[in-house]
Formats: sequence, structure tokens, C-alpha cells
Amino acid sequence: MKRRILSVLVMVIVLVMLLVACGDKKDPVTTEKPDTPSTDSSSGGEVKPSVEPIRVGVVTTLSGSNSGHGEYAKEGAELAKKQINEAGGILGRPLEIIYEDNGETEQSYVNAAVKALSSDDVCAVYSNGYSSQIELVLPQAQKYGIPYIGGNSSHALLEKDYTYYWMLRLSDRYVSPAMVNACVELGMKNPAILHVTDSYGVGMADYVEQAIGEIEGMTVAARIGVGDNEQQFSPYLTQIMNSDADGIIAIQHQDQAALVMMQVDAMAIDLPLMGCSQYASALAIDTAGETANGWYSLADWTVQTNTETGKAFVDAYRAAYNRDPDMQSVTAYDSMYLLKDAIERAGSDDPDAINKVLGETKDLPGAMTTYTFQGDNSLGTTIFLVQTENLQGTLKGLVTR
Repeated sequence: MKRRILSVLVMVIVLVMLLVACGDKKDPVTTEKPDTPSTDSSSGGEVKPSVEPIRVGVVTTLSGSNSGHGEYAKEGAELAKKQINEAGGILGRPLEIIYEDNGETEQSYVNAAVKALSSDDVCAVYSNGYSSQIELVLPQAQKYGIPYIGGNSSHALLEKDYTYYWMLRLSDRYVSPAMVNACVELGMKNPAILHVTDSYGVGMADYVEQAIGEIEGMTVAARIGVGDNEQQFSPYLTQIMNSDADGIIAIQHQDQAALVMMQVDAMAIDLPLMGCSQYASALAIDTAGETANGWYSLADWTVQTNTETGKAFVDAYRAAYNRDPDMQSVTAYDSMYLLKDAIERAGSDDPDAINKVLGETKDLPGAMTTYTFQGDNSLGTTIFLVQTENLQGTLKGLVTR
């Protein structure tokens, strides 16, 4: 009897141990592979959001009276970002753009630019600020070792020892002689120069005056400098009309360009009219309205561009925003693709590596121009001669450096 009871107890203990052992069993451990740069083939190669992005800073005017500049720039940058990410990103990583609003003063511009440059995550910065603004922050770009791409054109900045500064556009040193040659074709022999007195305006006026002096029989009737806050141009235009000028060469930023065009029309001035690239900008033409018609300009951009890359950009921009792109749009757009090309050639988003290969850029097709390193940290190679007709720049010729 005792033996039977003992046997039963042993069986119970064994069953309990088996039940405990079964309860302790766990599902086989499965390990997931860490996130790796990958694309989603169902979305045309679009980068998955789990991958660490490549971050680029954009410093532009997003508030205040000049916010239209920033709106165009942001639209161009966002269009490029969308296209790049849908095509697989940069080195398999998505492009992310960090915007800094530079406000309306030089100090607010400096604050915004330094904030972008000092960010640990930003590998490069683009800005469509004026030359006088960009000049203030180039020492900071040099200090932080961050490539700083400008949509400006003042050649004076290229003459300074800022190795991290890059100019997208053809500089004024090369544009000015082409502008003067176009003025000769318009019959000007004694033009007046009306220019803004910041570094951009003074520098370009100097190059224009120099180019005029190199043409036999051509002189400057008057050279008049006007502050960048001036809005009343009638007194200066009266000075020009009282000289023996047979044409006007005008060098202003977009807002002032619109005012000059309106006031020239109001005074019924009947002379050949040549403006800098800002006179062909959508912002200036939209503001000036019909008074913009008839003006010539050496423009970095026209929607009548005859390149395949340029035409594709215009079509995509119109589809996205239901309006024509401005020069601010195309420079921001091209800067994103310029950086994409540099990062991919460098194989890294390290700022020093990017800066090095920017100096090796050659024959890169852009919407605005073909980009090639010119030896002086400028990259643009062409500019358009246009005349505004029916509120749009009509292509008249192409100038290549």
C-alpha cells in the first residue's frame, strides 16, 4: 500500500515538473535588422522616413514686406526636395530643409544665418540674400566650415578669401560687358547709369562704366547712386533727362526696379531702357505691371529658357504652384541639386568633403544654367538677354562666359 502511494506521489511530482517546464518555455527570439538606407519601390524609389536625413539650411525672407522673395525661394527648394526624395534621396537618405527667416534688417539676417551655420545637423546653407547681407556672414561660414551658397552676383565677394562661399550666378564682372554690348545694339552712345548704392549696385556700376570706357565713342552721360531704401526716383530721372543721355542703364533690387519702371513710365521717358537681372524678375514685373513692357535686361533666368532641364523645371513648377517661377525659385531649386551632386560625388555629407568637391563641379546641367567651377568659387556660365513683352521676359539672346 505504501509502495502504491509512493508511486502515485512520484507521478504527481513528475507531472508538476513537466507543467512548470512547459510554462517556462518562450517563443523563439526573432531579431530585426537595424534600419538601413532603403527605398520603397512602390513609390518610385521614395526614401523611407526611418532613415537619418541629410539636412540643408535655407536662409531667406519669410516675413515682412519682402516675404515674396522667400516664398518663391521656398517653393523652388521644396520642389527640388520632393523630386529628389521621390527619386531615392541622396545616398539613400532623404533631403530635409531647415528654413531660417532672415527678416528685414541686416542684424536679423546675420542672426538667421548664424543659427543655420551653427547647427550640428546642417551640412550646407543656401541663401538668396542681397550681396551686402551675405558679405556680413561669410566670416561665420568660414569659422564654422560650412559651404554657403549664395544666389547673389556681386563679384567683390569672390575677391575675398572666403573658401566656403559659392556663387551660383554669373558674376557682375562678366555680365556688365555683355550688358554694355547690348546697349550699343540698342543705339546707346551716351547712357546714364542709375544704381543702388550697396555693394552689389556700386560694384556692377563700376564694371559697366569700365566696359563703356573700353568702347570707342561711348561715354557715360551721368552716374547717379541712390540708397536702397529710396522710393521716389523722379528727381533722379529728371537729372538724367537734363543730361544728354540717350539711354538708361538701371541697377536695382526687385522692389526698387518695379518703382523705377513705374516712374519712368509716369514721366513718359522715351529712351532705350536696360536693367539688371532684377528688372526681368517675376516679382518686379508683377508689381510694375504694364510699365515693365519694353525694358531689356541681362537676366539669369527666363521662363522661355531653351534648355531641356529648364523647360522641365518650368513645367513642374507650374504644375505644383500654378504660377511661373521667379529667379528666386530657380536659384533655390538648382542649389539643392548642386548639393545633391556634390554630396554624391563626395560620398558623404561632411561639410569639408562637400566644399572640396564643389570646386570640382563641371558641366552640371541646371534649370538656370550649366554649372562649372570657374576658378573663383563662381559656378554659373550663362545669362539671357531678354525684353519684357506682355508681362513676360522674351528671350532675345544668350551670353556664355
